[in-house]
Amino acid sequence: MTQQKKKGLPTIFELVNVTKSFPGVLALDNVSLRIKKGEILAILGENGAGKSTLMKIISGLYQPTSGEIRINEEWFRDTSSESRNLVTTKILNPREGMKLGTGMVYQHFQLVEPFTVVENITLGKEFTYNFPISSRGGNKFSSILMNNKLAIKEIKELSEKFGLPLNPNSIVEDLSVGLKQRVEILKQLYRDAELLILDEPTAVLTPSEVVELFKTMNALKKTGKSIIFISHKLKEPLAIADRIVVMRKGAMVGEILPKDATEEVLAEMVVGRKVLQKLDRESFKSKNIVLDVQNLSVYDPISESLAVNNISFKIHKHQIVGIAGVQGNGQTELANALVGLRKTESGSIFFNKQDGVVLDLINKSTLDTLNSGVAYIPEDRTTQGLILDFQITENTWLGFHNAYKVNENSGKMKEETSSFIKWLENTKARLLLPIKKMDKLANSIVDQFEVMTVSIYSRVKNLSGGNQQKVLLGREFAKQPELIIASQPTRGVDIGVMEKVHQELINRRADGAGILLISSDLDEVLKLSDYILVLFDGKIAGHGNIDELTLPQISQLMTTGREVEEIKKEVTT
Repeated sequence: MTQQKKKGLPTIFELVNVTKSFPGVLALDNVSLRIKKGEILAILGENGAGKSTLMKIISGLYQPTSGEIRINEEWFRDTSSESRNLVTTKILNPREGMKLGTGMVYQHFQLVEPFTVVENITLGKEFTYNFPISSRGGNKFSSILMNNKLAIKEIKELSEKFGLPLNPNSIVEDLSVGLKQRVEILKQLYRDAELLILDEPTAVLTPSEVVELFKTMNALKKTGKSIIFISHKLKEPLAIADRIVVMRKGAMVGEILPKDATEEVLAEMVVGRKVLQKLDRESFKSKNIVLDVQNLSVYDPISESLAVNNISFKIHKHQIVGIAGVQGNGQTELANALVGLRKTESGSIFFNKQDGVVLDLINKSTLDTLNSGVAYIPEDRTTQGLILDFQITENTWLGFHNAYKVNENSGKMKEETSSFIKWLENTKARLLLPIKKMDKLANSIVDQFEVMTVSIYSRVKNLSGGNQQKVLLGREFAKQPELIIASQPTRGVDIGVMEKVHQELINRRADGAGILLISSDLDEVLKLSDYILVLFDGKIAGHGNIDELTLPQISQLMTTGREVEEIKKEVTT
């Protein structure tokens, strides 16, 4: 379809001068936005730019403080008001949003795992019919029963129409991440959504699943459906969007067509400055082994099987070993076992410190492991990395009551905090905290990692997800660790923060740290790693230096656990 024809497409949804305020925060500042029929509109922005707030207003979860909403070329009227001439300034709730044709597919799926596909899709909108029941007294009651046959018929028709093949009777918890996402999309189409909002839809997908998702998006577009596509991966809007808009600090700051854009141009629009897309990496060849894992197995009591099955690998000084794999193939269990959060079934974990001491970490407590010079960036910052009700200054001090050296050049403290422990042990005021030292550390982390906050005394729960991650990363990197276990270190962060995290990991590598990088973002693994392990079903399906493995090889190993040539050989024999 030509751009000239695109311009003639009708606007199906419009925001006019929309503002949203929270106590002390202006989340959206006079935002105007048009979405056309049959258009894929990409929205980019840093964490805290206002993207999530905007989407929640469109879907009816939030109501704007001021501004107007226009839908299907007609001003949407407040149906709860007796005066039908008033122009509404809000969609009252998500149910009303669905009635108006909006459908939100969240990054974290809203599915009932033990239910079937059809039960999840029809939940709250079931096909029913009345069934009369007589009581002993002769009174009749009407019981509503579900009619799954009609629902299954409609779901199959939608699946065929939009290229989303699914078995309606499959249990959702048995499906891959990509198939679960199809359930979420079909759930919105089943409710007659004309405007689909996809929030970070590729965050946990394999490369092949991303390709399938883009095919689905194009199929939806051809039928006249409109899509808002939110992503931190700059190459994706360039590949799939018709138009790209950029938000910064609650306002719309730019609009561009993909044909006029590059990743570098988009990055600068998002962050407001030039962003390095390539990292300067010094070549290291060290024989010093930092972490030596041999024949490690970890049992999962839920699945009653080995989540990690007899794996072995080594990490050298000045080396980043990346683990590629579809989420749910043992990555979480491996990281937890390495830092003492999960007991191992068998195997060994040896940590070789720079002072020559060799520590056996097998089944050590998390406290002992982290005290030994290991930094841990957990995949879930809210439950394992931070205490959300604590202030920033309290969160950044966690762990520093142990004997870590802190580098003042990185904006941290110079002396060993073991002296603080001795002070605690030799004073009656054991509950007192070194406020000045805590504030100094917190301020340095806020400055170095550009944490967006009004104060270091703000509670972490009031920060955006990306800024929470900055606090966590700043604290862990301040410990001068010899070994870093980084699990999903850039999950949910924007391009600016991602650049900072990547550079900090490279800096730690240059300082001599050994790093285990676990990421569901294959581009990130390829960009940072010196050596790659591909994890499939708890086993190492393939491994090699970064220049030995190709993207098709890695993708195939991630999804099948086998090389392409191995599969071809099996098929032809």
